[in-house]
Amino acid sequence: MENRSGAPVLAAVDETEGSLRALDWAADEALRRDRRLRIVYAFDWPLYHTVPAGIPDYSIEEFALRLVDHARDRAVERVPGLRVEAEFDVGDAAPILLLEAAEAELAVIGSRGRSRLGAALLGSTGMEMAATARCPVVVVPDREPKPAAGRIVVGLDGSPAAHSAAAWAFATAAGRGAALRAVTAHARFSSGRLGSLEVPARYAFDSAEEAAAREEARRLQSESLAGRREHYPQVAVEELVEAGHPARVLVDASENADLLVVGSRGRGGFTGMLLGSVSQSVLSHSAVPVAVLRAEKH
Repeated sequence: MENRSGAPVLAAVDETEGSLRALDWAADEALRRDRRLRIVYAFDWPLYHTVPAGIPDYSIEEFALRLVDHARDRAVERVPGLRVEAEFDVGDAAPILLLEAAEAELAVIGSRGRSRLGAALLGSTGMEMAATARCPVVVVPDREPKPAAGRIVVGLDGSPAAHSAAAWAFATAAGRGAALRAVTAHARFSSGRLGSLEVPARYAFDSAEEAAAREEARRLQSESLAGRREHYPQVAVEELVEAGHPARVLVDASENADLLVVGSRGRGGFTGMLLGSVSQSVLSHSAVPVAVLRAEKH
């Protein structure tokens, strides 16, 4: 993986409660990694709006400064002694944060609440970050965090992005002293959104096809794990191969985990798709933070 020695953990903040939960997670992770925490508030409000009528002393810059100062104070209060820097920048959020992510070890963003169906709402900036950032991106759900489980889950399907996810998941598990659950799904299923429950309840396999599909899933999983155990002998690994919609299998398998790690695009994605449909569904429905890894460029 790319060497980012000395790079910070980046926390993207805004005025939402979800971003504060993400900030807390980022501060804890910066401590675990012995990295400084860089807090950035990127906003385009002054580019498209005027000062609110009837508020002559209103200053958007003062508002932004108060926001990042509050974020810095919150991080330092949570992790005393943490090295923290906080800035705001005026402009379209996605390009600003992508430039910041290019110099970061890890970028952390929050979801923006939940829909009526219970799915997390990840804005366009978050989707662009997850799909194109040059560093791993962690999306933290806007919900009360669960007690630490000491387990990380990684989704594997043999794709280049899954190999990157496996490498990062092993390193992260080793750094945390956590166990690792490697999950691969197999099934022949019709299209449909996870949140609308349109995924099928039955799968069109006979016993021979089922056995062949499971064996192929195990092969792909083994390819993604090859060499990792030897490099990280201290990490306990559980291998899980399940029949079902990949997003559903991953979400269910990570319910009692601290973190879910996925590749940005799997083997079945359309050419040119930056963020695969499984990754998008996982980001919307996971109850735990999700790390998205892109395939390494050689």
